[in-house]
Amino acid sequence: MQKLINLMRRQADVVKFLVVGVTASIVHGAISWIFYYHVLSGQTILSTLIGYGGGWICSYTGNRLWSFRSRTHELPVVTSFSKFILSQLVCMCILLSTTWLTQQLIILYFWWYIITNHLCMTPELAAFSAGASYPPALLSGMFFAALVSYVIMKKFVFTQQSSSPEHP
Repeated sequence: MQKLINLMRRQADVVKFLVVGVTASIVHGAISWIFYYHVLSGQTILSTLIGYGGGWICSYTGNRLWSFRSRTHELPVVTSFSKFILSQLVCMCILLSTTWLTQQLIILYFWWYIITNHLCMTPELAAFSAGASYPPALLSGMFFAALVSYVIMKKFVFTQQSSSPEHP
């Protein structure tokens, strides 16, 4: 147990990033879920984008004010926010492509199962396969986007700029 506590102390920014990331992911997932199932009737890309936007606010605020606070106290908000937006555009592409691709693979599996078991493809089964495949696909996309997001935020977004140029 002491080893775990020591590891968490040494890797405090990782632990804080994970807490902020889980919180932002819950916000993202809840908003995406609501839009996918209740507002936009199964539009994967748009629902995921809207949810991701809600997660952005939570992620930037939490990471700037808590996870990477020691690195950002002198970093202007405009600088870190513009870098954050650029990094999140990269992560958004990863999220959308992974979510869409995973959903298509799951849907293909549903269809393969239906065909190989000699079931009749009905509109209800097609709608079920699309609806049931979205949650695991979204989680898959969120996982890969989070991995990339941590690396980019630590190495690019929340880094202190040197005040004087280095001489060789």
